[in-house]
Amino acid sequence: MVRTKATQSNRIEGEQELIVGDVTELCIVTIYERGVANKECIAVAVRQAVNMGRYGLMIGHHDATASRNSIPFFDNLLWFGDGVVNAGDWLFVYTGPGAPTTRWAENGVSKIYTLHWGKQHTIFANTTVVPILFRVDAVDILLPAGDQPQLPRLAGS
Repeated sequence: MVRTKATQSNRIEGEQELIVGDVTELCIVTIYERGVANKECIAVAVRQAVNMGRYGLMIGHHDATASRNSIPFFDNLLWFGDGVVNAGDWLFVYTGPGAPTTRWAENGVSKIYTLHWGKQHTIFANTTVVPILFRVDAVDILLPAGDQPQLPRLAGS
């Protein structure tokens, strides 16, 4: 279970959980067109300039017994990729396939970024299924071992 610091006092005895800080530099505002193919979209407002390489979205099940608790589903993660966004910008993440776009907002100052998760089906028709915005603060990466020969060595070579 993912629970933000703001809700850690609601802990249930014996429950395993991950308490993390709140993401304040970005904000999930709404989901447009829940359950509608090619229109379902997560709206994310940018509150301060950040490099999106530290952020991503997961899909989870909302725990109705506590306001900000969600359990991520296995194998449903979207990494935004490297790129700087600024306060006032917007990200619209469509759950279906498509090509990313960038355009200026009507105010001529902010940008609107459109991304696509590439899912073959809608995700959020069930309102207990929620997007979880996360920030990566540290990682450990196992470097690959050297390549192994795929063909046996021939005599004399």
